[in-house]
Amino acid sequence: MKEDETPGTIERRADAAARELVDVADGIDRVMGDRELYGRMLRRFRKDYSGGDQPIRTALASGDRALAHRLSHTLKGAAGMIGARQLHHAASALETALRTSSGDEFACLNALTPALSAVMTVLDHLLSDAAPGPASAAEPQASIADPALLAQLLDLLMSGDGAAIDLLDDSEAGLRTILGDAQFEEVAAAANEFDYDRALGALRRPAQAG
Repeated sequence: MKEDETPGTIERRADAAARELVDVADGIDRVMGDRELYGRMLRRFRKDYSGGDQPIRTALASGDRALAHRLSHTLKGAAGMIGARQLHHAASALETALRTSSGDEFACLNALTPALSAVMTVLDHLLSDAAPGPASAAEPQASIADPALLAQLLDLLMSGDGAAIDLLDDSEAGLRTILGDAQFEEVAAAANEFDYDRALGALRRPAQAG
């Protein structure tokens, strides 16, 4: 199967039951219509969360609330980017419970567990015949307005990786060309405050370059 057939396969497989859990059309919208990039994001999500909620559960059990909060925050942003609304809400509730020490942390985590499991099942269905995506290694020599820069930035932000800040600095000219000055500034400001969820949110809007 050719790689450029993958997005079509994903969309064709997204029946009503799947769309209830992962809104493919919404996810594609969030990456400005780049269907191949969206396919990459789904594969990345499936890989990153192959262990389910265990990392968050382990952090909570060991008393590392800061780590549990960071993991839930990252999951919330990643779920939002792929259009997994129910999971996004569950992760948001857990993040809030951890931030406010409401005492509902384990109840929220227990509610998140089946939501994440259901999304992973949908991704297995959507991606079962999909060709593997390109390697996510950095490509610092990319041309000034190479759209791959945006894919790389999204990967880093979804992972909560501080290398996103380096990419914004090193590839500023190219990313400004793709996003436009105002959108680039908003993304960069959020990333430099380590608010990767807000930075991802800024990338959901259509670029204003031109």
